[in-house]
Amino acid sequence: MPEPVLGIVGTGRLAAAVGGLAQAEGHSVRVYEPRAVDTWRQGPAADVVIDCSAPAVTGQVADLCGELGLPLVECVSALPDAQLQRLRALAAGVPVVLAANLSLGNYLQTRALRSVAQVVTTMARAGIDGAVPEAAVLERHPATKAHRPSTTAELLAREWTRQTGADPADVASLRHGPAVSDHTVSLGWPEQSLVIGHHVASLRAAAAGAIGVATWAVGHAPGSYTVHEVFDDMVAAMARATGRAEESQ
Repeated sequence: MPEPVLGIVGTGRLAAAVGGLAQAEGHSVRVYEPRAVDTWRQGPAADVVIDCSAPAVTGQVADLCGELGLPLVECVSALPDAQLQRLRALAAGVPVVLAANLSLGNYLQTRALRSVAQVVTTMARAGIDGAVPEAAVLERHPATKAHRPSTTAELLAREWTRQTGADPADVASLRHGPAVSDHTVSLGWPEQSLVIGHHVASLRAAAAGAIGVATWAVGHAPGSYTVHEVFDDMVAAMARATGRAEESQ
């Protein structure tokens, strides 16, 4: 099966990173210029759309994907409810992946946090080693990012609450420093602490995730998926393939 043609909406840093890495890896790329919506239906068609634009553009992106039957990887975060409703409607006909954070590291950080939360909750219920620790989430982005706290920080906080039933003591934001981001979850007991952190130095981390997720979306059933659900499915598929290979040896 040939590699899908990737349609990229946006002109910012993430769009440039996705396009640059995709071309370096040999993918065909179609760029959709947000300021030239009337040209989107001209020229060669894409097989999947990666939206790296802005909330004001996502409605038009949803219209394009609905009209052409294209899967969508939605990378724009902090979308208003009206835009999320449009994406949910779109998901009735095509795969829609909501991808606030596309990096493998954030996926692993979230899985690690979930595992830790499950262990400490089980121990606390059994009366072992005291109560569930106090948690706090800290995120750092450069000063150019206006939205705070970041969607990633909010999702980490929700994961802790979902697993433990306790809200984090704080979800804090810093706006300074180099490009991209840091996300840290700190857990504190009276006698010790644990930090689960993730630092991103290059948008190539997100670009690699976007390309992998977009390739996954082509051919999958319509529906709304989170990016971590997609990564879960990829990991399960790799485990099955490894098991089959080992059985054949």
